[in-house]
Amino acid sequence: MEAEKHFRSFFNFYRHHQIDPTDKTNPFKLNPYRHKLFIIKKLLILLLCTLLGVYGKCFEANLIPNRSCINRLINWFCFTSTLSTAVIVAWEALAGCKEDVKIWNTFNEIETALNICNQNSKDIFSKTCRVYSVIFYTLVALMCTMAGILLIQCRVMEGALMDFIILFELLSSVDIHRILQILLYVRIVTSYLHRLRDDVQDIVKGLNARVVGTNHDLETEDKLRACCSCYFLCMKAFIQIQDQFSFGLFMVCLKFSIIIWNEIYWTVYRAIMETSFELFCLNVVPYHFIFISFTWSCECLNGEIKALSQLLNTVHMDKTTSSIKTRITHLMLLLDYKVFFFEAFGVCKVSYKCIVQYAISGATKVSFIAQIMKDFHSEMS
Repeated sequence: MEAEKHFRSFFNFYRHHQIDPTDKTNPFKLNPYRHKLFIIKKLLILLLCTLLGVYGKCFEANLIPNRSCINRLINWFCFTSTLSTAVIVAWEALAGCKEDVKIWNTFNEIETALNICNQNSKDIFSKTCRVYSVIFYTLVALMCTMAGILLIQCRVMEGALMDFIILFELLSSVDIHRILQILLYVRIVTSYLHRLRDDVQDIVKGLNARVVGTNHDLETEDKLRACCSCYFLCMKAFIQIQDQFSFGLFMVCLKFSIIIWNEIYWTVYRAIMETSFELFCLNVVPYHFIFISFTWSCECLNGEIKALSQLLNTVHMDKTTSSIKTRITHLMLLLDYKVFFFEAFGVCKVSYKCIVQYAISGATKVSFIAQIMKDFHSEMS
């Protein structure tokens, strides 16, 4: 399978299954040994998160920087969302550990339908592989930079703040790993849709340039039928991805809104109180980066759908037969189904609009708290 070959290093990072070359229909099977290790790892994460949730209150003084009642409330809110997100993501990965195989088998069906193996697959996946590699290794560099700064500042930084940042990064690594996996799937589906758009573009050029009365209708109709089948398989793959990651995506979006609120709060706190709170906002930079990268990838996916829809609207219908018109209409109706959006139970829709809404919402909430802090600070002065 071409996608597995080009993304093998990342595929091995996430997978707990193997490829059976004798099975051409469903070549991806569960690897019993790696599957057991995967289950054990997720159970350990759940156990550690449970213990931290049960006994976290006992270590409040060591975990939560305590400067005022509002500070403590904000910090606990951020800590609780981080912990609950790690728990839900780990539980979802454990509960749906067998569903990942279905996604890769659907990818195999798409490649068979697109006849990618007989094309230059390097051109199809080269850009996707480069973009994903940049995102992946930039995130690793950000995490390493954050670890280096913590090591440098450990002697002068407040102990509770240091523990809070370390705990936040460790818990966030659980859902960051999950987001990276979804991002890989989104990029692969985008590559398939881009390849499909190239096929449709060739068909449209042929239809617009043809002379009425020529005998190429049957061949064109077969190509359009194949394009409809490929697009339907891409829809199937995306729905499988959304079903597998729905709970985790909801918690990730919720956590992102909370840490934006938290970040705005501490920025305002520093401005009003004229004091420094080292690295409290810097520790969420890797998380912001991966969430924005994921949002951008989702927008790129929908960009391919829009481009495909615009391409079909350029067809000169007067030069086509009724059967070809039917096939084009069928494909246009499939494009009208807005399925290529991650909607977390109708509450969160992953797009640029989501980030803007969270930022505005956070700034609005923080503005009320800031006024209270400013009045209180003025009275104390």
